[in-house]
Amino acid sequence: MDNGKISVRYARALFQLAQEQGCEEAVYDGLTRFAHNYLLAIAQFNEVLADPIVAKEEKVKLLEIAVGEPMHDGLKQFIAFVTEQHREDKMFFIAMKYMEMYRRKHNILNTQLTTATELPETTLDKIKAYVEQTFNVEAEMEVKIDPSLIGGFILDIENSRMDASVAGQLNALKNKLK
Repeated sequence: MDNGKISVRYARALFQLAQEQGCEEAVYDGLTRFAHNYLLAIAQFNEVLADPIVAKEEKVKLLEIAVGEPMHDGLKQFIAFVTEQHREDKMFFIAMKYMEMYRRKHNILNTQLTTATELPETTLDKIKAYVEQTFNVEAEMEVKIDPSLIGGFILDIENSRMDASVAGQLNALKNKLK
């Protein structure tokens, strides 16, 4: 069975369980922390989760540490279940599918803002409000700083990009002059 089908089935089951227990948001928050921590140490996670010598209890403990606190009991039970079913190596994909389902149900748009320097909170709030108003959604905005942009910003919304950076404008000018 391919990873996509497995991930969707498990994520759907977790989503239904979370709805029944009224803990969708708590599970979403935990899985968001997990996905972030997983990406920070992807090589180590893959190595440990794929190793058949590592005990299930240790894998469960690793996944729980990656989720962090607070962790809803339903998510804790789900992690133990996934590990018992030998699907712990799919946990990242399950988390991503769950987060996608949650965002779709709650009309949340995932955005990423990359700026050349740190922006004041009021400016970030205005950009977030612009996205929410334009797309009629709640915006979840991750902010990154990349000095190579020189100035301005890049706003990634789902599969679209608005590049208002100085580096982007210089690249466009360079390509135009070629």
